[in-house]
Amino acid sequence: LSPPLVGAVPPCPPSPGGVIPGVAATVDCNSRYVYLDPYEGAKAVVAEAARNLSCVGAEPIAVTDNLNFGSPEKPIGYWQLASACRGIAEACRELKTPVTGGNVSLYNETIDSDGNPQPIYPTPVIGMVGLIPDLTKICGQGWQKKGDLIYVLGIGESSQNSELKTSPTLGGSEYLAAIHGIVAGKPPTINFELERKVQAVCRAGIRQSWVCSAHDCAEGGIAIALAESCISGKLGAQIQIGFNSANVGRWDEVLFGEMGNCIVVSVAPENQGIWESYLQEHLPKMWQKIGVVGGADSPLRVVSADNLGLIEVGMGDMGDRYWSAIERRIASV
Repeated sequence: LSPPLVGAVPPCPPSPGGVIPGVAATVDCNSRYVYLDPYEGAKAVVAEAARNLSCVGAEPIAVTDNLNFGSPEKPIGYWQLASACRGIAEACRELKTPVTGGNVSLYNETIDSDGNPQPIYPTPVIGMVGLIPDLTKICGQGWQKKGDLIYVLGIGESSQNSELKTSPTLGGSEYLAAIHGIVAGKPPTINFELERKVQAVCRAGIRQSWVCSAHDCAEGGIAIALAESCISGKLGAQIQIGFNSANVGRWDEVLFGEMGNCIVVSVAPENQGIWESYLQEHLPKMWQKIGVVGGADSPLRVVSADNLGLIEVGMGDMGDRYWSAIERRIASV
């Protein structure tokens, strides 16, 4: 999905201090997650919407929902609807984002490859708005300048902080669906304690002007989040993942596995000390410095902790696949 929309609050006179507030809005839904686990999947949808807002510096404040489901007169349809509503309610309580309204669309069907009718994937779309205290203190997902340091929030020394332990999974992932044509497995489970901490740290970093860019790790995992940050900023990156080749069973799970609670940010080198001190205090053991922003002619290069090459792709190739994919797909039909 596109980054959240950001704008001033109308009418919007400056405060006595000259600060102009604003709002950000986003919509989100991963229907694969909800199909595979309506309860956990719906919680993940709410958490990702909030994470999107936090990545521009907005405080999530309210939700409207658009509940698209199959027939509730069938047992599985009723279970999906009831479970998803329960998940949305719990996530909204955890994030203090009340549901102010919404609508429901039931009895939705599509046809399978043999032409037989079947219910759509359950799709509870979440629209969420957030408050921006100062419109001059926001950021986007693209890298800002060569030499900025890249951090990942929400992944760290979880073995020493087991109550916050979280890890990527290929269950319900974009990788499984796009590369292998499979929709299966358990989708990510949201740890709301960690989710709140990661989002709060990201917002604080943006408002203090320490964080230059922020992008949540969602569909496609950390590899896609890094690629999208390169494409948006038109700058490459040198990344070292904190695992070595002897201790990883599947690199595709590390690179393309999906999870909640995870944001990639970039920070100017002159702010490294104060930023890392803030992280140590407010997100202990659950962050890593993973790389540095490169130049416009630099690739996205990802290596393991023991320097095993994992990904190396140029800006031209990434941009071509990103901007021309829909045109190519239509032309091939």
